[in-house]
Amino acid sequence: MQTRLTDLSLRDFAERLGSADPTPGGGSAAAYAGALGAALAGMVGRIALKRETNAALTDIVDEADGLRAHFIQLVQDDSAAFDRVTAALSLPKRTTEEKSTRKEALQAALLAAARVPLDAAKAGRRLLALCERLLEHATATAISDAGVAALLAETALRGAALNVMINLASLADATHVKALSEELDRAVDGADALRATVVERVEAKIAR
Repeated sequence: MQTRLTDLSLRDFAERLGSADPTPGGGSAAAYAGALGAALAGMVGRIALKRETNAALTDIVDEADGLRAHFIQLVQDDSAAFDRVTAALSLPKRTTEEKSTRKEALQAALLAAARVPLDAAKAGRRLLALCERLLEHATATAISDAGVAALLAETALRGAALNVMINLASLADATHVKALSEELDRAVDGADALRATVVERVEAKIAR
């Protein structure tokens, strides 16, 4: 049985990522970045909880933990979705019936392969918003970690968005393309400004 990506060590995951195998690829890497960002956000929150205890901060930590678990699952899901695209592409296409079956399987696989990174993009946006809320509680010694978490959240969002776009480019169903594109736009719109706000606030607190 093949080892799940999420069970690999960091070193082994990086080696798999750098191999000639197309999976894991950019989608899984983006989700991994999101998991790291969520983990950092959880750390910043837990450090703050040693100094203050309130419902808002506890909710932030719980949400960060949930996002981390979700991103970790998406690392596996993204590669599995692309593997299904590869499997569909390898189907025979000698007869008209085979071509039809292959086309149907490929379109279904492409749709699934677009939905997984779209989920990651939405999660990245949620994490980015969480990082902004976290700044109200972060200690002086951990404020830079909140900034790194925000940068990783944007990487997860932007990296996932690219993977949505490349799969939609080969999707024939215009209705699905439109719907998923609109969902992606909602996740991406304003992300630059939000990340800039978080980073600027962090830099203002640690400026020499």
